[in-house]
Amino acid sequence: MCVSIISATVQADPVAAGAFLKDNAVYLMAGPAIVSASITPELINDLKVKYGRIKLITVVVESPVYDIDDMAFSDRVLFKQLGIDFATIVNNELSLEDRLKPLNELTLLRDDKEKGAIAAELFSKYSGKVIEEGEQYQFLIKRPDRGLIKMLLPLAEAKKIDEFAEKAAKNLIVGGDMEALEDGIVYMGVVSQLRQMISPAQSFLSKA
Repeated sequence: MCVSIISATVQADPVAAGAFLKDNAVYLMAGPAIVSASITPELINDLKVKYGRIKLITVVVESPVYDIDDMAFSDRVLFKQLGIDFATIVNNELSLEDRLKPLNELTLLRDDKEKGAIAAELFSKYSGKVIEEGEQYQFLIKRPDRGLIKMLLPLAEAKKIDEFAEKAAKNLIVGGDMEALEDGIVYMGVVSQLRQMISPAQSFLSKA
């Protein structure tokens, strides 16, 4: 999953910079972003009313390229001068959410007369914006109840992958890029994450 942070251009002026960061700080704490056109906030709310807790999972076939993947050396120097961990930001082995966390520190500099302009400039350039679209699909998963755990857990323990996959997909996936499930790679990516969902129950029972 990724974090959506707004991107905008502002003047490199300490006052304007401080106001911009202050006004938009809330976006730096945004939740997981929805990249699928099949999923809307309204759909998520409706499903929460119907099923309770809903989990958003993402299957990445080909990773998108973000603005932070192409950070100029000069900007890395600026991040270092501000005391912000740029190494985490450019580490593409981490999730986008984790990579963007250091950018939260830019908001702490909004009132700094010396560093505010630099912080605003970096904030406007690096926000996790997609430069090149990758191939990724998202699905909404309902939390398995007791009955589903009893049905799925024995299949997972017996490594009956096909049967587990069919029943887990049928009973747990409640929304998202449903047509993409016809793709074998996407399907197995989803099933793999569904198995991880019930692993805590499997671990608990194995120790009982």
